[in-house]
Amino acid sequence: MFLTSVVTGSKIRTMWMTPFYLFFGTFFIYLFKAQVNIKKLKSFIFGFIFLFFLSPIFYSYISISKDNKRTDYEGNEIAELVERRWGKNFSNEIMYVIGDEWHAGNLSYHLSNRPKWFLEINDKLESLDPKGGIVYTGNAEFLKSLCPGDFGKIDKQWFCMIGIRK
Repeated sequence: MFLTSVVTGSKIRTMWMTPFYLFFGTFFIYLFKAQVNIKKLKSFIFGFIFLFFLSPIFYSYISISKDNKRTDYEGNEIAELVERRWGKNFSNEIMYVIGDEWHAGNLSYHLSNRPKWFLEINDKLESLDPKGGIVYTGNAEFLKSLCPGDFGKIDKQWFCMIGIRK
């Protein structure tokens, strides 16, 4: 994982280590094989099967009954609305999306041209392409005071779009 991070220049993510945990069960059985009692294995199998089916049942229940989970994020629809509004108002391409990781990061991921996402750009202004369009997401009051471009709300999210007017 370290070499992948060095070669690609990407930050190491904690989830990358998940495959290393897969064989802990096998390792413990190997360590304690002398204590494994075949007669008690039947009760273990029943417990394992019970938990094996209980976990997806709970996951399915929560997934169906709750609609505010991250898996329910309508990123494609929001990105399409943003792109349509951008196309009506601006002639350049969206190159940067600024805001929190959830709203701006997801928007950046779902936009067709995959613009760069930044939490903030105060210290990066000199390095940005001046022809690049910017979309800010965030708090409505803050964006109103900041936004010299097109300001509005799309699906419970506030956006400020700054680009070259048509």
